[in-house]
Amino acid sequence: MTILQSLATRYERMAKDGKAPIPGFAPAQISFAIVLDKAGNVVTVDDLRVGEGKKLRPKIVQAPTAPKRTVGIATGVFWDKTSYVLGRTKPDMTVSPVKQAKDVERLIKEHAAFVARHETLLSETNDIGCFALLAFLRGWSADAYDALPYAMEMLDQNVAFRLHYENEFVHDRPAARAALMAEADGQDSGPKGMCLVTGETLPIARLHPSIKGIAGAQSSGAALVSFNLDSFTSYGHAQGANAPVSEAAAFAYATTLNSLLANDGTTANGRTRYRNRVMLGETTVAFWAEHGKAEILARALMGEEEEAIADDDALPVDETTETSKLRDVLTLMQDGKPLQQAAPDMDAASRVYVLGLSPNAARLSVRFWVEQTLGDFARHFQQHWEDLRMDPPPHPWPPPLWRLLLELAPQRKAENVPPHLSGEVMRAVLTGLPYPRALLTQTIMRIRSDRDEEDRRTGRVLEKVSDLRVATLKACLARMYRWKLIAEDVPVSLDLTTTNSAYRLGRLFSVLEQLQRAALGQRNATVRDRFYASASATPALVFPSLIRNARNHSKTIRTKVGAGLAEWFEDRIAEIASGLEGAFPKTLPMEEQGRFALGYYHQRDVFRRKKDVPAEIETAAATADLSEEGS
Repeated sequence: MTILQSLATRYERMAKDGKAPIPGFAPAQISFAIVLDKAGNVVTVDDLRVGEGKKLRPKIVQAPTAPKRTVGIATGVFWDKTSYVLGRTKPDMTVSPVKQAKDVERLIKEHAAFVARHETLLSETNDIGCFALLAFLRGWSADAYDALPYAMEMLDQNVAFRLHYENEFVHDRPAARAALMAEADGQDSGPKGMCLVTGETLPIARLHPSIKGIAGAQSSGAALVSFNLDSFTSYGHAQGANAPVSEAAAFAYATTLNSLLANDGTTANGRTRYRNRVMLGETTVAFWAEHGKAEILARALMGEEEEAIADDDALPVDETTETSKLRDVLTLMQDGKPLQQAAPDMDAASRVYVLGLSPNAARLSVRFWVEQTLGDFARHFQQHWEDLRMDPPPHPWPPPLWRLLLELAPQRKAENVPPHLSGEVMRAVLTGLPYPRALLTQTIMRIRSDRDEEDRRTGRVLEKVSDLRVATLKACLARMYRWKLIAEDVPVSLDLTTTNSAYRLGRLFSVLEQLQRAALGQRNATVRDRFYASASATPALVFPSLIRNARNHSKTIRTKVGAGLAEWFEDRIAEIASGLEGAFPKTLPMEEQGRFALGYYHQRDVFRRKKDVPAEIETAAATADLSEEGS
């Protein structure tokens, strides 16, 4: 099934359940409602915005579809921004007087277009609401704007109309909808052709509705299907005729996609919640499923339910119960149970769809499109978790994909995630194919170039060799081994028996770091800060000098703590070095640098857990030696 077909099919299910807007209507962001009496006089202005303080947001309501605007004047109907509805906008005082005069001239034309549109649309109506709106527009003067409530806050916001003592908007009145339908029936619907979505011969959409909610795209929306240059067309067809989609199908897929991308209220801590959308770097990912239960599980696997699951005390009793059931299902799946055992009431054959979109000027680029059964969807995520699994496990577990991608970005900022990686990694997760090699390379480069730093927001230390980065490296290597791209598997926990040089060098480097800490205490620049990059890439250049300096550190420990601790470190170094076959390798390829990080992580965990290590290590590390360090 194609992208447009699956979206149109979902619209049919929404319409059957009474959850889809009628044709010609779409979600609109309305901030204020002007309340009129039957004679068209302004009674008051209602502030419809939701939220608190500076986080006030427009209310999402179903309203007549917004016009597609470019540089020309195109008015909405029954609602629009204040320049069209009321003839007022916030003047731009930074431009020249000539430009300001042109702006005023355009403002007059915009309001005149709004009035003219309703004069034509509502000229024959007898409905009191439509008549009140028409009377208001006929009597309105932009000079009266400043007397309105919320005058300053309302400037350039979207406003609609409501009749006094009634809750519904004017555009929701049956007479208003009848007028819109009569207008649509009277318009030339253009040439007919075979619709690529339905296969029926229907009027073909020349311009497709805009898609909103894509990060980085224009606020007015962007087109998923469009042809704005002759070089994009063929056989002399104009615009939408090059990819014939009926007007009904275009409305259906656009309505569905806009609803998937729209926010769904706020979470308990005030963050905007998106039920069917996640962000992977600059890629906006929409996902949906054939059935509600399948979609709930898909949402949890994509990582968007993490907060709700963790904060179930704030949920109503019913939702808390459902969340508890979902947590149980996820726990069983994390333990490797197949979907049929973890959730026997779910249909494993139900289809799941994942669509990755990114902005491209006024259009949208499809980064990836994956369709599969819920059973395959769950199995691929389980495989992804298994590849990431380490002892100790990374935090959080299982990590959402967006958390992994943040570890690849400079300063760990979402806008810095390499744009090509998000789509490739998502595709690898959803198909079970090897992760892109760029994932391995980018993770190693971040470990080599970053330093440990404090997160200003949380106060938590962000380590360069973080658990999520090492888990990513381990997952890359594990999947490469399964696809027979490398000959040796990777261990989940500390492996004392392996003879892999890179893994042992990582362990050795961790022991040398701990030895320095025990001898000299906490320093501004440790062995890891100064030598990790070169030690993991060119061991022969670094390790000989590190070993020589380790002897100095042992002498310091003998003096400060005693011979027992020094001998313990010397035994560990000898035990690890005994498996290196006498010589340090000159260089390590990327795959081996990943093993180096894994060995370092496993050995470091021994010290962190204080497992089978002398108790006096912590005491020695707490006592700083101020003598000059040799390395």
